[in-house]
Amino acid sequence: MFLPFTDLTSNNETYGGGRYIDLEITDANTMIIDFNLCYQPYCAYSHNGWNCPIPPLENFVNAKIKAGVKN
Repeated sequence: MFLPFTDLTSNNETYGGGRYIDLEITDANTMIIDFNLCYQPYCAYSHNGWNCPIPPLENFVNAKIKAGVKN
């Protein structure tokens, strides 16, 4: 699964358009989200040629996610 998100580091310590995590479902009722594995989209590195999905408002995490790839 693909989870795009923004948090309180977006546009300051990380790319303003958010970061992404690729997830695996471990069983029918559990999903582990390891923010250490989050990464910035390709458009964070090139302003030309890349269009990236923008995380929906409901994917905003009201905390600073200090893990994963940052600026």
